[in-house]
Amino acid sequence: MNNISKRFFSFSVLTIFLFLSGTSLGQGISFSYLVPKNGYVSAPISPFSIRGVGIGGMVGLETGFTLYSIPGLGMSGLPFESDKPLTGPNWSVLIPGQATLSIGGGPITLKLLAGGFFIWHANSRINKGNLDRAIADYENWDVVTSHMKMDSKPGFGWMAGTEIEYQVNNKFAITAEVQYLKGESDSALTGSYSGGAVGSEITTKPANFDTATTQLEGIEISLGVKLRGK
Repeated sequence: MNNISKRFFSFSVLTIFLFLSGTSLGQGISFSYLVPKNGYVSAPISPFSIRGVGIGGMVGLETGFTLYSIPGLGMSGLPFESDKPLTGPNWSVLIPGQATLSIGGGPITLKLLAGGFFIWHANSRINKGNLDRAIADYENWDVVTSHMKMDSKPGFGWMAGTEIEYQVNNKFAITAEVQYLKGESDSALTGSYSGGAVGSEITTKPANFDTATTQLEGIEISLGVKLRGK
């Protein structure tokens, strides 16, 4: 997301909050599960998953946060490709900001959600085994040993999906939500790697993959409860 997109997203969120001020307030607690592309299935660190915090009626705005333990995520922006996770495990914070449109009445409501998210991978690590294998394939070597460090920065992306809400009473609801996410964060790799083919001399090469990014693309499934107030 470039600087213009970031400003537009922030402005849109602020505008919707101001427009909907004074309407009903809701908050939810959920268990969110992330199934990323080229990654490993992730689960929230209970109880640190609060979603559906927002305002509005038929049209509204929601946010929240989820602390994930993500075993692995894929990368792009490298001179080679890999269908295996190259980062992880990570402690990751995901904060969404979405507009909502509720359809239907009675105890069951279908809600459409669309917006963006902020992601921060704290203490992000390199999956050295998968990285070494990817470099070996790229160089056509039999063995590789890498010595890399990663400079991981916060990232942004978009997300959209649907939610089904069953209203138990006027204060309490059960929710099931499925969303698709696509975003990235800068994760420059620097260092060196050594290796070669069997029977040949070992070669060492410097590495400066400053365009590398950690990818967050996949499906998020959330199950939770929502409380309403005035």
